[in-house]
Order: sequence, then C-alpha cells, then structure tokens
Amino acid sequence: MKKKHTAKEFFKTNHTKYFLFNDEDIFTLTTYDNRVGALGMSAPPHFLNFSTLKIANNSLIFDNTYLVENPILYDPKISTITFYEPIKNIYVKLKPLVDKRILNKIDSQLKSYNFTDLIGFGPGLTPLFDDILSGILLINSITKKIDTESILNIAKKKTNKLSYFQMFYAAKGYAPKPVKQYLESKNIQSLLKMGATSGLGWMWGISFFFDLEG
Repeated sequence: MKKKHTAKEFFKTNHTKYFLFNDEDIFTLTTYDNRVGALGMSAPPHFLNFSTLKIANNSLIFDNTYLVENPILYDPKISTITFYEPIKNIYVKLKPLVDKRILNKIDSQLKSYNFTDLIGFGPGLTPLFDDILSGILLINSITKKIDTESILNIAKKKTNKLSYFQMFYAAKGYAPKPVKQYLESKNIQSLLKMGATSGLGWMWGISFFFDLEG
C-alpha cells in the first residue's frame, strides 16, 4: 500500500468522492463498484461523509478517527488482455450520444496521430477525448511506442485533475476496475455503465491503439 500524507477531499458526486494527496495521487472512494479508480476502493455510502484520508501502517484513517485496517484495495495493474471491441462497433454506440461534429473532429485528430491538441475536449466529467487518450496510454504502457511524458505534461495544463490523473495512471498500466474487467474478462456492460460516454471513450482508445499496432 502506498505511504502518503493526508489527502483531502477535492471533488464529490452522488456516489463517489475523490481525495487528493498533495497533488501527487488521487484516491477514489465509491459506492459504485464500476467506478473504482486506479487507486481506490468501493465502500458503503456513509464513507462519503469523510473529508480527509490518511494511509499509514497498512490502514486507512478517515478524518483522523475512523480506522480501516488491512483494507481490500483494487489492484489496477493489467495482467492479461483477452478482448477488445472493433472501433466500428464503438462508433455506432457513440453516435446517438455525441454530436457528429465532435466525433468527426476527434476521429480526424486520432488519424493524424495528434494526441495533444484535443486534450480536455468533449462531453463528460472526464472529457471524451481524455477517456480515449487514457485507453491509448494504457495499452501503450505495454509496448511503449508513444512519448507519454510530453503528453502528460500538456495534459496537466489543459484538463481537469480527474482527467489528468486518469491519464497519469493509465500511462503506468493502471486501469479503473471496469476497464480491467473489459480487457481481461470481456465484461462490456460494466464499462458501458462507467459514465455517459467514458466507458466508450476508453474502448475507442484501446481499439485505436491495437489498430495502430496492426
């Protein structure tokens, strides 16, 4: 388990709370199993009332009072890849959800191998292009054909913290739980429930990279 200083809540939705460690890592605490991030866990709703988190001695300490010993944290490292959806199928699913002009713009940038101009672009809490780029960076962590450092440096300035850390972890080969289940177990439905377009964005980026590899 990571040894970090105290993290503070910096963003919250109805089902998920994000804790930030000195701008180094994000811990995701969620009531929805399909929203567990690269560093995080699922927990009962009352955990969302806590505003600080400390990791120490193999324990989680919430608000300096509530101790969870030896918590079961999700392992985000991809171990095997047994499946990915063809891009044409992903595009069909996205068409009813996203303006055609947005999809065409993203498609054009990807085909020109431009991975930075559209960072922060598109709908969603984590913008659609960022989700796509996260999928690309995740698979690239295996083959290491793309310069991830320059992409992350630009992303840190162009998009929000949630998106940046999503890409940051993806570049290390760490995936949110639904993405790992999709790649390793062909669990498409869990990934499709990951936000309005986020799951499809990850799918697009993963498939794009495999197509790029030939």
